[in-house]
Amino acid sequence: MNLMASPESLPIAVRAYAHKPKKHKRTRQHGRQPIGPSDRVLIFDIETTTNALQQPKFGAYQARKSGKLREAGFIYDPSLDDSELATLRAYADAHDLEVLTVKDFVEGVFFPYAYELGAYCVGFNLPFDLSRIAIDHNSARGSMRGGFSLELSKHKWRPRIQIKHLNNRSALIRFTVPHGQRTSRTRRKRGRKVPARRGHFVDVRTLAGALLGGSWSLERLAENLDTEHKKLGTEEHGGPVTEEYLQYATRDVQVTWECFEQLRKQYESYELTETPVEKIYSEASLGKAYLRQMGVRPWRELQPNFPPELLGIIMSTYYGGRSEVHIRREVSQVLYCDFLSMYPTACTLMKLWPFVIAEGIKWRDATEEVQRFLEDVTLEDLQSPETWRMLCALVRIRPEGDIVPVRGHYREESQYSIGTNPLTHDEPLWYTLADCVADKLLAGKTPKVLKALRFEPVGVQDDLKPINIACNSDYRVDPYQDDFYKRLIDLRSEVKAKLKAAKKAGDEALAARLEAEQRALKLCANATSYGIFVELNVTEQDKPQEVTCFGPSGQGFKTRVRNLERPGPYFHPLLATLITGGARLMLAITEHLAEQSGISWAFCDTDSMALAKPEEMDEAEFLERAKRVREWFTPLNPYEHKGSLFKLEDANYRVEGGKLVDQLGPLYCLAISAKRYALFNVDKRGHSALRKVSAHGLGHLLPPYEDKEAPRNIPKPVVLLSELEAERWQHDLWYRIVEAALGDTPEQVRLDDLPGFQKPAVSRYAATTPNLLRWFKEHNRDKPYQEQVKPFGFLLAYHPNPLSFAKTGSKPVSAYDKNLDRAVTGCFDRQSGEPVEPQALKTYQEALAQYHLHPEAKFHNGDYLDRGITHRRHIVATAVEHIGKEANRWEEQFYVGLDHEAQTDYGLAPEDSERVLSTLRVACDQLGQRAVAKSVRMSLRDVSALVQGKRKPTPLMLTKLYRMVPRLE
Repeated sequence: MNLMASPESLPIAVRAYAHKPKKHKRTRQHGRQPIGPSDRVLIFDIETTTNALQQPKFGAYQARKSGKLREAGFIYDPSLDDSELATLRAYADAHDLEVLTVKDFVEGVFFPYAYELGAYCVGFNLPFDLSRIAIDHNSARGSMRGGFSLELSKHKWRPRIQIKHLNNRSALIRFTVPHGQRTSRTRRKRGRKVPARRGHFVDVRTLAGALLGGSWSLERLAENLDTEHKKLGTEEHGGPVTEEYLQYATRDVQVTWECFEQLRKQYESYELTETPVEKIYSEASLGKAYLRQMGVRPWRELQPNFPPELLGIIMSTYYGGRSEVHIRREVSQVLYCDFLSMYPTACTLMKLWPFVIAEGIKWRDATEEVQRFLEDVTLEDLQSPETWRMLCALVRIRPEGDIVPVRGHYREESQYSIGTNPLTHDEPLWYTLADCVADKLLAGKTPKVLKALRFEPVGVQDDLKPINIACNSDYRVDPYQDDFYKRLIDLRSEVKAKLKAAKKAGDEALAARLEAEQRALKLCANATSYGIFVELNVTEQDKPQEVTCFGPSGQGFKTRVRNLERPGPYFHPLLATLITGGARLMLAITEHLAEQSGISWAFCDTDSMALAKPEEMDEAEFLERAKRVREWFTPLNPYEHKGSLFKLEDANYRVEGGKLVDQLGPLYCLAISAKRYALFNVDKRGHSALRKVSAHGLGHLLPPYEDKEAPRNIPKPVVLLSELEAERWQHDLWYRIVEAALGDTPEQVRLDDLPGFQKPAVSRYAATTPNLLRWFKEHNRDKPYQEQVKPFGFLLAYHPNPLSFAKTGSKPVSAYDKNLDRAVTGCFDRQSGEPVEPQALKTYQEALAQYHLHPEAKFHNGDYLDRGITHRRHIVATAVEHIGKEANRWEEQFYVGLDHEAQTDYGLAPEDSERVLSTLRVACDQLGQRAVAKSVRMSLRDVSALVQGKRKPTPLMLTKLYRMVPRLE
């Protein structure tokens, strides 16, 4: 634990709740009663060039009524040359297909079906296809701000289409309200408004991800659903129009339709009638649909006047999952284990379902009660489910070396990350009671409770009704009688047992059905047990808005931000923080048990931990001690099937002949930093066979080579890439890292002979937001729309060589081209518009040269060349920043500069602000304003104005200053 290490000054951050009072204004009535879909479906797909413009070449479409094909044909762009158009017309005549220009398709098919007749508009990666038939675009407004508004027609009575990107799998899509009066005078006099037609857009890729989990290509989806037709392969993407290419395009539309029909029927079989299929964007959407179907009303709807001061306290205790490395850059033998359905298990143990169906929640002061609980609770007590039911409390402590979750800038240039560290701070902070119990286990002392609040559900909602999960009467859940989360996991265990028997009996049809059922149960459990309770949707505003920010002090302060956070419908942060606090306690218990047992741990990640064998310990002894650690949790198992709660992962078992056998084999681990590790076996010759690797820090890069180009001197993966959870080139990179670690030169990883590693490292992004598309503002200037880089087109980003751009801080990008050698010749700096030479870019080899040395900055002995056991850093908090929803993919943004404004910063509380300004004044007196301005990277003018009190610091200024306080002090 290294509690004796010298404390380090560091600014920290907590999540906060920002409240913006609603303006009482008259709402527009149209659109409040959405029009349901008709029995028609329009499916279309656009083929484009593969150069920088990604212009539409041609496409295919189908229009159906009640499932029957009413019209089908081709769409073509006028830029198609005469010979290609002749080929297209000949094929269309031979197959009785229509041939329409993009404009004619939009006016004669798209709007009549998708808008006027209320058809489902279906595609695979629909935002891209919609953007290809557009004639112009600008930024969307209102609730869709941050998205695009696409113009498809010059007719003013035609609506535009707004598309707001949510994540790499889903987007919100709707028609705008067109100009003109839609309600007759008679209807207006009677107070009857005509509702807006927002459309019914379904992206099959999105729907598949929600119902089946994971990400899907059309080819894999068709195979999984066993559709009548399968996707065809082609080498002609973007090439000349040929009969084979046309057949490929028409088949794509047919397969998209068949996948949509199967997925829609699957969803309809769930009988979730309260939520239409086009509103299913993710597993979380599916979870909310189940709650609506049971009649569960959102907590905020039932208790709208819950104090924002208390919401701020609750949000300040939220930290999410724990991910750390303990044995760094040294190969260790491990037993890799994870908890059975960690978040649903936490919900069940802590009896949180009554909170979900309650009419409200109440709270009371429980300071003395919680202090006694913390003083008396023992490790043995934590084996009792009754103890876990007592953890629904929040605790205020003044950290004095307490080991608690800490969100900090552990490296100056990095974004926030969360560690479990000894923390000291002059001001009190709030934590979950579970985190305080974990502190007692890890620090060996009981925290001093300044105040504690215990929460309890109040009443039960009326009119709740039972549902059948996946419309299976065997999977019935009664919200009044059943603990929803326990019931789901019990049902899944039953299905998995039947699945195992079906596979053993060779009944493939039954096994496929049971696999789909267990997956539906898993998705439902995970989707309703955590994420929806902390859903916050960020909307960017035209100009900064004033909000009142509430944090751990319970006192609100005014600040201005451009990003507003709007809670999702089932937002319930108390449940979110209790669930994740319970999960962190599970890991803390595991760590404590491992140390008590004389073994160690290599890394942990949210719901898993790799128990590590000490080098001098006999393997049989290690397995026996690890077994005792695993079995400690058995009394906590709340489910009907009393198997292991802390279970062995498949990677622990041998692979023989490409199949998993029921026999443990020595498993080894090489962990570098949080979420960056490899698990592998070692054969008699000392060669590794990778079982699971992390793609963290690699996923944003395009593959430098195809699977068929993989080097012959690296063995093929011993398990499927899907089981390995990596691409082939990522497997090969990890193989070389592990090879070096097993050899005499672990710092020197051989990358020079990997195919494509001498080419510039490149990442591909879609222009999913106006901010991203602005990268190409200069590139698009004065070009006609058809020759511009457009919304949802692909962009390429590169890594600047610091030797070339140490002073300029260049952000090199280029327009997309399938031929990457050609694309890189058009590379330019997106900030200045100046061209960038290919030789000024990092190659894959240079960009990944230190991948295996990435620091674990949250711990001591975690720097680039450090190896061995890491030790927790003792943090002394200099100030506390209040932040909003933590942005995703920080590591990717660090490398590429994707979106530095993604994080919402509310700034410091007034007392911390004054302390930071006081430090600034002292530093200026001692060092001079010019030196301080350079140190904090602010202008001399701004620093001078702040010191003299002539300017009120903005939240951004305070953020810059407080992050530099340790340096100034």
